[in-house]
Amino acid sequence: MENKVRYTREGVPINYFIYSDEDIAKANSVSIVDIARDKKYEVKEKGRWAEIKGQGGLSIDKLGNRWYCHTAYIGGGPIQLIMYLDGVTWQEAMAELLNGESSYSHHVPTKTNSEHDNKVLVMPEKNDTYRHIFAYLVQTRKIHQEVVKEFVDKKLIYENSKRSCVFIGTDKNGTEKYASIRSTNTAGEPFKGEASGSDKRFGFAKIGTNDRLTIVEAPIDLLSFMSIYRYHGVQHLIRDDHILSLGGVSDVALKQYLHDHPEIKTIQLGLDNDKAGNEACNSIYKNYSEKYQIKRISFKKKDFNEVLKADLAAINFKRAEQLQSQQLEENELSQGCEPA
Repeated sequence: MENKVRYTREGVPINYFIYSDEDIAKANSVSIVDIARDKKYEVKEKGRWAEIKGQGGLSIDKLGNRWYCHTAYIGGGPIQLIMYLDGVTWQEAMAELLNGESSYSHHVPTKTNSEHDNKVLVMPEKNDTYRHIFAYLVQTRKIHQEVVKEFVDKKLIYENSKRSCVFIGTDKNGTEKYASIRSTNTAGEPFKGEASGSDKRFGFAKIGTNDRLTIVEAPIDLLSFMSIYRYHGVQHLIRDDHILSLGGVSDVALKQYLHDHPEIKTIQLGLDNDKAGNEACNSIYKNYSEKYQIKRISFKKKDFNEVLKADLAAINFKRAEQLQSQQLEENELSQGCEPA
């Protein structure tokens, strides 16, 4: 955790922290049930499940240390719970979890044979428009409109009643198994979570037909990766490729995808260029290189969305230079043709 200072337009200093991946993992290990009780909420437990009373059907999966509110159609982990209950920013939620760490118990992951089989996916209610997610994905995140449209047409992306993006993961039969939720809010820390009952074995993906699989961390990364090729006019190079979003750096979704697609021979690693992403790449290479050809996609930016934005800026700059040069040539020709 590193303390930083930034300044507003008026010159007012604001303190904030840069949290490490270890800090975030530590915050996410705090027991959600413990958080709710510490905040004086009534918690009713039944087996692996619990419910926070008076919160519109807020259910807790104690085994996975996740929560979901059935009336608000949002959920997530400990960080998102504090953001939701207290109406605070991501930074404030992190500070509370880490500062109060000693008073909280920590979730210890366990597995049962029926851990996946008992999950019932609760899909967020659909909005009657796609306007907000198209504006966010295309205008803010610079995703190519045709890439967004491709997944909307396949019913793998939609807008929920809270104007958030919903990215759907399916099994090999096309049955919905997973939903990642991403707020379109551009002010403050955006909400990120998963629909209740999501099975992380089935990530948001582009199903291919060849033997090459590229893995990324988030759905936005997947869309950005495809957009980079499209903006450069070489989308045919990945037309038949498989592309999978892991929903983080765990290889749970990778294992399932390889099981469902035995034709895969090459795995391209497109995880974030940070400590967690690089460590995950090293782990995947160690565990999968005997059976698969492993390649790390190298880039200087943190993730593919940052790469996409930088590429677009360069493309637009080059286009502006060409237009300016063309205009100068036209002006010179026009002046040369004037009668003496």
